[in-house]
Amino acid sequence: MTHTGASAMWEAMWSAGIGKGQAFDVGGPSRTLLGALARTKYAPAPGLRALVPGCGRAYDAIELARAGFDSVTAIDLSATACEAAREELKVISASSAECAALVNKVDIVCTNFFTHSGEYDLIWDCTFLCALDPSVREEWAVKSKNLLRPDGTLLTCIFPIGAPPGGPPFELTVPIVEGLLKPIGFDAVEIHEKLPPQEQHKPGGAAHFGTAFAAWKVG
Repeated sequence: MTHTGASAMWEAMWSAGIGKGQAFDVGGPSRTLLGALARTKYAPAPGLRALVPGCGRAYDAIELARAGFDSVTAIDLSATACEAAREELKVISASSAECAALVNKVDIVCTNFFTHSGEYDLIWDCTFLCALDPSVREEWAVKSKNLLRPDGTLLTCIFPIGAPPGGPPFELTVPIVEGLLKPIGFDAVEIHEKLPPQEQHKPGGAAHFGTAFAAWKVG
């Protein structure tokens, strides 16, 4: 499956075999997400829904379920990534009854973000935007807005800061993301440009790049 802005490199890497903690795989939930969830309760009421585009092994989807979201949709364009996610959820589900209940809240969907439909209270973008060709960034911003409910929140892991020219992944900075979102009505409700080391995003193959975090709502 392909879409404009997506590199065939990602499916090729998944198909060749990516172990946990190798290349762009973090090996567990994003430390940036864990820091955000520790600071803010994003699911203060029952029945809330979250979306994780470019989910990979869906580590973060499980954390959002653990944080109180009753429905978490984890999507990826790569069929091999989705299969890896399903296998990861099987392992997690078998570990305890509590984990099995969390897994039941997560739905893995192999689909194109730009044609995906739904309404979500939260979107967690962690290295999805940076994987897209810069030519579709404005389209990403509009689609993110359209997928959010009126009071929804877009959380962004802004990474890789300081990456060299070229990609994917393509360098992101807070001003780049702000320049995409503010013109279409998003306001930043939280920005952390210098995260502590324990909240830096650390994939296996790009641990030396910087990370920022921002939360956005439509004003």
